[in-house]
Amino acid sequence: MAKSDSKGKKSTPVDLVNRGVNAAAAVDENGHGHSHVHGSDCQHSTQLDTRSLTIKDREDSLRKLESDLSKREIGLIEREIKLLSLQQEIDRLRPLSGLYRVVKAMATERKLESMLEVITRETASMLRCDRCSVFVLDTHHGELWTQVAQGLDGMRTIRVPLSGTSVVSLCARTGRTINIPDAYEDPRFDPEVDKSTGYRTNNILCVPMHNRSGAVIGVFEVMNKDVGTFTQEDEEWLQALAAVAAGLIEQAQAYSEIEHFVDKTVETLAQTIDKRDPLTAGHSIRVTRYSIGIGDAMAISDDEKDVLRYAAMMHDYGKIGVPEAILWKNGRLTPEEYACVQTHARLTYELLSNLPFTNRLAHVPFIASCHHEKLDGTGYYRGLKGHEIPFLARVISVSDVFDALTSVRHYRNRMNIVKVYEIMESGRDNHFDPEVVDSFYGLPCDRVMRVMESERGSQIPEEVDLFKNISWLRLVELCQGAKPKRHEEGLKELFYRVYNANLPPDYQELD
Repeated sequence: MAKSDSKGKKSTPVDLVNRGVNAAAAVDENGHGHSHVHGSDCQHSTQLDTRSLTIKDREDSLRKLESDLSKREIGLIEREIKLLSLQQEIDRLRPLSGLYRVVKAMATERKLESMLEVITRETASMLRCDRCSVFVLDTHHGELWTQVAQGLDGMRTIRVPLSGTSVVSLCARTGRTINIPDAYEDPRFDPEVDKSTGYRTNNILCVPMHNRSGAVIGVFEVMNKDVGTFTQEDEEWLQALAAVAAGLIEQAQAYSEIEHFVDKTVETLAQTIDKRDPLTAGHSIRVTRYSIGIGDAMAISDDEKDVLRYAAMMHDYGKIGVPEAILWKNGRLTPEEYACVQTHARLTYELLSNLPFTNRLAHVPFIASCHHEKLDGTGYYRGLKGHEIPFLARVISVSDVFDALTSVRHYRNRMNIVKVYEIMESGRDNHFDPEVVDSFYGLPCDRVMRVMESERGSQIPEEVDLFKNISWLRLVELCQGAKPKRHEEGLKELFYRVYNANLPPDYQELD
């Protein structure tokens, strides 16, 4: 606010400054001021000095603030530059990081399908594209196939003929990289592919995979770069990845072939035992399929599933030491005969222990030999209790009893499914693990029926598809008299028609 002078007139900041100038002029030429100054002038001089200092202080503060802001702005700019440089460096190294992740994942995967899934996911991220597919050459059938096709809902496998007109086929035949910046402007691209899948292809990069002898064994195909088109650098990264992947895919294929050979060998050994008696043929395979179904429902790991498959397939291998007269007996066994049958569990362990199972499968003999153990300790041959019994053996136990009750035997027909349920329930907590039983009950009914009907070696009836929307437990409830829902009408009658079809009329149910 402006001050008033002695005459009542308000003084502005400019007046104050002028007074300061006049006061300075009052100094004589020798530099001496007048010795007598009026009191009012002295007061005004003091006010002027104070205000001059205030203005100067403010100017200094503003200059300091401006300097600080400038420094901060410079600091922010420098940080932005560093971050931008860092991001550029990250973008530059992203493919290298992706290549490392892909190679690491491939090196830890044994199964080809799992390896291909890892490759497609990481490669798409590595090259910043919409889709990646790894096609493997099947020389026997003259075609290229990919197990995982990203972005195609409901399509898990694509097969294209090696002699076809697709870009992938051309890449495999020529063994050369193909980079198409605009798919619809390139005559090598077939638009019908997009029409059949509903996908819009913008650009494509295909790189062949060569084995050690130089032969093409597959093709990497990536589509639709996020920004722009695939560059020369993209080609080089994908070629480097293809070179590494080729060797690992060859190893996975070799592992798959060995695993298939072992599976078939084990299956043949199991069938050799089963086929000693035509009525029990297929028992080991059915028990294996039921067990794998339970394992899937309980989300066991892939390694556990492999152990379960081998142990279930070979669980009765010790029956090779049981006389056929006992195995084929048409009627109930005597206590001595039953004791002889019980020896098959111990023989299973002893025989399988002679096989050179790898560390991953080292527990197969023990698990296979425990399928007759019971939670309450009354089973054989070790008399194990509760969690002393391996979990996978508890799975096999449920599958084994269920298949025995629902299969034809020398002395009886298939058991009524309600009676089967009652027996399974009576064994809950004393014979069977209740969680395993419940997991079996929750299986899709059509899956159980397909395994069950494979017993007779005939084609599975088409009517089985009608049971896919209910669980096995729900079927039992319908057979017990539960009121059917709209989509369940007639399923009970249809089930019994399938279950009892072509069975010998002179066989009787076990009481």
